[in-house]
Amino acid sequence: MYCSKCGAQIPDDSTFCSSCGAPVSGQAVKSQEARTLDVLSKRIQADPSGTLIVAGSLLAILGTFLAWITGRFSTIGVELSQGAVICTVAVLSLGVLILARSGAAGRWSMVMLLLSALALALIFQSIYFLNHNDLSIGAGVWVAMSGVLITAGGSLLEQCCPHKK
Repeated sequence: MYCSKCGAQIPDDSTFCSSCGAPVSGQAVKSQEARTLDVLSKRIQADPSGTLIVAGSLLAILGTFLAWITGRFSTIGVELSQGAVICTVAVLSLGVLILARSGAAGRWSMVMLLLSALALALIFQSIYFLNHNDLSIGAGVWVAMSGVLITAGGSLLEQCCPHKK
């Protein structure tokens, strides 16, 4: 088990922490990993829209670094103009989230929705282009689209239920 005061690992039968000398209660203290998961869980519950926006933006960024065209002309998203713009939009979404959480005046959830709409339009344009030219659509397009849709969902949630500090 772990000391509830300093977090040092101590034997299960200890009555005092060998590191800081604090008395050990009869109940076992959670490991560092479990405590980290508890903190993360509480953070997600406190700000679900922010969590969705961060997760979606990271997925969109990841998608731009995966293959958008597979087969003979294998190409990653950032090598295409749409992919580079989508990566930039995802980074901007994270910046807008930081502005929204810093208390800066503005309708930041609307800005995030507009950024998501721009990214989705570019992804649909890419899909149309790839299908029209008989190219195979790679996983990067679908990952980026999923990320943008998750970001848009987080923005809608933020619009409906604004974050409270």
